Amino acid sequence: MHLKILMISLDFPPTVGGISAHVYELSKALLKLGNSVSIATKRVDKKQKRYEEIEGLKIYRFDLKYIGFIYGMQINSFAKELNKKENFDIIHIHGMRPLEFFDIKNTPLVYTNHTSGYLKRIKKGGYRVALMKKLFQKPDLFLAPSKELLETPFKIHAKKRYIPNGVEIDKYKKDIEKRAILRKKLNIKDDEIVGIVTRRMVWKNGVLYLAKATKYIKNKKAKLLFIGDGEDFAKIKEELSKNFEDRYILLGSKKHDEIIPYYSAADFSILPSIMEATSISGLEAMAASLPLVGTITGGIPDLIEDGKNGFLCKKEDEKDLADKIDILLGKDLKVMGKNSYEKVKNEFSWDIIAKKTLEAYKEIL
Repeated sequence: MHLKILMISLDFPPTVGGISAHVYELSKALLKLGNSVSIATKRVDKKQKRYEEIEGLKIYRFDLKYIGFIYGMQINSFAKELNKKENFDIIHIHGMRPLEFFDIKNTPLVYTNHTSGYLKRIKKGGYRVALMKKLFQKPDLFLAPSKELLETPFKIHAKKRYIPNGVEIDKYKKDIEKRAILRKKLNIKDDEIVGIVTRRMVWKNGVLYLAKATKYIKNKKAKLLFIGDGEDFAKIKEELSKNFEDRYILLGSKKHDEIIPYYSAADFSILPSIMEATSISGLEAMAASLPLVGTITGGIPDLIEDGKNGFLCKKEDEKDLADKIDILLGKDLKVMGKNSYEKVKNEFSWDIIAKKTLEAYKEIL
């Protein structure tokens, strides 16, 4: 079945982040399966064209004016005009803002509940929950990249489906040459075992807990490589300098494509999250044949088979996190890394995720 699909997302390359990567990669994979895919997204630079084709994807860009409250109105108006012209079979919204004033009739609506910000709103309660209850009555199909994000504290009529994030496997394949160059550049000794952490340094990602956990790590060969920035950066640096002196590297924020070679320089990856969907950085590490240590939260247990391709630990528990890192470092990292690669290839490639998404679409057509 050939479908005409419209994706609506404020986040799309060159904007970085998990939603942007998800929309781009899923769209390419759906196109590859023989569908027509259009993307409605905002212009982030006046130099960007209002319409262009990128790798077969039709990109339509709109401008958002004035105040945030009326952004949803403008997005809906743009999507309505586009739908009149193209007559889409499916409209798929990513992010809550485009849902606010959405009122396109007679076209099945899909919504993906991406971020852990949703969980924070639920926790706070009040008018936020009332607003979401109203918005979530609009979709015919409700998707989420973790089972946690699939749950709603109120009834909705939409079919619910868990479909994880995916990863472009070949992009992250371990590169021995780049490994040698980067380790030399970063002054990493041959016998040092490097754990990579590619996370924004904000509360939900738990990087501060990892920094505090370093005082409990017993393995003297362990070294940590951090790529990311955020409000907790100064606190994290302070903890590391106190607990793990000369055994950490802080590279700050980098563009996504700049991060990729650093996975080859590492030996394992750490996901110390407090809230998480299917961690994209975890999937990338697995595609680079790295074993993982990660917390029992959100979609992380779907990535880590305890003892096979890594170890799970309690969230917000510094001692347990350190213990699991030490246990992992006592194992054969190459064997566990190979298990990571096989798991991501068999369960999380974008081709597989696109097929699951297409099957879910067909349930509402």
